[in-house]
Amino acid sequence: MPYPLPNARSWLGAMLAFAVPAAHADLADMFIDPDDGMLDASKYLVERRFGFLPVPTVITEPAVGFGLGMGALFFHESKAQREHREANPEAISEAVLPSDISILGGGATANGTWALGGGHIGFWKEDRIRYQGFGGYASVNLDFYSLGGSELPSPVELNITGPAVLQNLSFRVGDTDLFVGVNQLYRRVETSFANAGDRPFAIPPEYLDYIQSHFDIDTSTSGVGVNAEYDSVDNKFNPGSGYDWSGKITWFDDTIGSDVDYTAYNVTGLNYWPLSEKFNLGLRVQYDGVSVDDNERLPPYVPPFIDLRGIPKSRYQGNAVAVAEVQLGWNINYRWTMIGFTGAGRAAESFSDLSDASTESTYGAGFRYLIAKRFGFVMGADIARGPEDTAFYIQAGSTW
Repeated sequence: MPYPLPNARSWLGAMLAFAVPAAHADLADMFIDPDDGMLDASKYLVERRFGFLPVPTVITEPAVGFGLGMGALFFHESKAQREHREANPEAISEAVLPSDISILGGGATANGTWALGGGHIGFWKEDRIRYQGFGGYASVNLDFYSLGGSELPSPVELNITGPAVLQNLSFRVGDTDLFVGVNQLYRRVETSFANAGDRPFAIPPEYLDYIQSHFDIDTSTSGVGVNAEYDSVDNKFNPGSGYDWSGKITWFDDTIGSDVDYTAYNVTGLNYWPLSEKFNLGLRVQYDGVSVDDNERLPPYVPPFIDLRGIPKSRYQGNAVAVAEVQLGWNINYRWTMIGFTGAGRAAESFSDLSDASTESTYGAGFRYLIAKRFGFVMGADIARGPEDTAFYIQAGSTW
């Protein structure tokens, strides 16, 4: 049951009333849940035409350095949900899956990285059809520790600039929890050295042909694929029980506009178990791989990497990457949850080499707050420690 915070309505309402014109003082009531007196954005998101949830971000990702970002999430009800809520005011407290979520955002960091983009997530026809679409333009400076599948004696900072578009469309099979569909990914990227300190003459001679074929030119990677997903989780934005297992194969070929031919594979398993009323356990297992002809060299940003909180992006790359992460949640009350997590990953040149690859481990802690009860949407923050760095992350929605 909800745990009220004493005097929450009085001090928060006073702050909001002071912050907005007197003519709109009633706006303060939109951010207080009458059931528990706590901060909640549900009413504002659905009753204001342009209501959105701001997601400020302090970027401490080790791969790109310190920076700031800002995002906006727009939640949309279905027509049936809106009519039911308008006819029954108490329905604002009912948990529903939004029909659509629109996303806008951008950010920049101290090492010169910047990005702008947007997207849309749809749960259509009473969640019988699901759509995800994202597009943006970025200029990212990253340290790479390997080129052309071989380790470098020291990292090289590269700039990766260009647009990208990602889409996924899936359909529910009958009345089951199984979805099948198609996916598409397009990137046009120009790769160059990120600063004056990283010059071709600093690279060993055996990598010069790779540099000449992939640097300072536009490279397009265009792929289409198929995917399947079994999803029985109880809440898409803050899962507490159920399973979400998915598999995806994407083919990149010159017949669909790709300058590089290869195949990408992904298998992800998300598992959630309620241990008691206060504790729940989550486990993520994931495998990413790429296969390519011997005479084909992939651009440096294509091979997958160990993706864990606390490890810089692209720090540990390979043609085969396996990751496992476990997270324990402690529900302090209806709104607040504290979490602890640890993970490990391996990267190798092939699936058969994973057993001999070194294991990179991380650990950390964080919290979540139920900011929009109607949609079960949470926000929070994590701090994580990896083999080399400590990083801070602002989280919006499900961790995975």
